[in-house]
Amino acid sequence: MGISPGKIYLADQRGLTETSIIRRYSTFNFDQYYSEHKEPFGDLFICNDEYVAAGKMAFFLSKEDSYQIFMPVTGGIDVVQGNKEFTIEAGQIQVLNLGKGEVLEISNPYPTDTVNYIQLGIKTDLFLLKASEMLFHFDFEKNQHQLIDIISHPKLPFRLTAGLFAGREEVIYQLKNSRHKFYTFVIDGAFEVEGRLLHARDGLALWELGQIELEALSNNAIIITLELLPLF
Repeated sequence: MGISPGKIYLADQRGLTETSIIRRYSTFNFDQYYSEHKEPFGDLFICNDEYVAAGKMAFFLSKEDSYQIFMPVTGGIDVVQGNKEFTIEAGQIQVLNLGKGEVLEISNPYPTDTVNYIQLGIKTDLFLLKASEMLFHFDFEKNQHQLIDIISHPKLPFRLTAGLFAGREEVIYQLKNSRHKFYTFVIDGAFEVEGRLLHARDGLALWELGQIELEALSNNAIIITLELLPLF
């Protein structure tokens, strides 16, 4: 049995944007960063690893009608969309629906510490939920060694899980449909996913699979997974 089709996005081959306010590593083409090998994966067109300096504010311009997913890794962020403000902390994931051309203000409320968050962007032409309904909570400490089903909503075109694992812990992710696309991103530690070795901030795209085997290779290893569900 051959290895399944897939593509690894290595952490050290990401695009880097650096200013006095932000440090951004982009897995896919984003803003000024372009590479022919970093085209979007299906409807997933943003996977940014962002750092915002203490007390500073950054801006995000939406280039597509899309769902934007914000997951703080260290600290938390305040996001302003129009006249609404969202406070997102570690242990929470906020999803916002953005029309093309909309701008978000993303600020670091901490006066002395840099914050780090992951931003995922998924193209869509269908907005069915209000942003206020899309704040999701999770607790790694209470649910160790498993993938926590954080976002699984019938009106959203994706399913997001995440987990904190000890070394040699294994889990199988069952896709809802083998035609769905699957993307995973390692936050910390190392994993083997479908026979491929991934380290911190590496990404992996897989397709044509009914299930995915994941094994943590280090302690306190954290991973997020995204199953892209086409809305028919």
